[in-house]
Amino acid sequence: MVALEAWFDSDAEDPTIVRTSDELDAVLDTIAAWPYPGQLQLLIADNPGYVVLDVGLNGAKQRGVLFYSNQELPDAYASQGSDTVDPAPIYYYMGSDTEFPATAEIPLADVRRAAHEYMSTGGGRPHDITWQVWTD
Repeated sequence: MVALEAWFDSDAEDPTIVRTSDELDAVLDTIAAWPYPGQLQLLIADNPGYVVLDVGLNGAKQRGVLFYSNQELPDAYASQGSDTVDPAPIYYYMGSDTEFPATAEIPLADVRRAAHEYMSTGGGRPHDITWQVWTD
């Protein structure tokens, strides 16, 4: 398990450092409780920017999205769910919005498990998620 930098508070100058599963759950609970689809960015604290997991949570719909990027991989990836939504889902991160692919939403429980796997593997891409190549 590694410590993570969790970026989600636009008023904070520094990230929230997450060292335990309980601390990660507290951050995920905070975002899921927002009245809109929110997003946080998780970075490995000892090597920020090398591997990135963006986690979007929509507590009201019990859905979420993931974005994964690793400098060793040729592409970035978004989660892929079984449904297509129209319009494409938008999640808000620190004052800006990100449109995800129309097929990116997955159950919130899967999003949470993926965040924990990312932490426990030291930045590995979560295995129990179906991924699609991210295209702009």
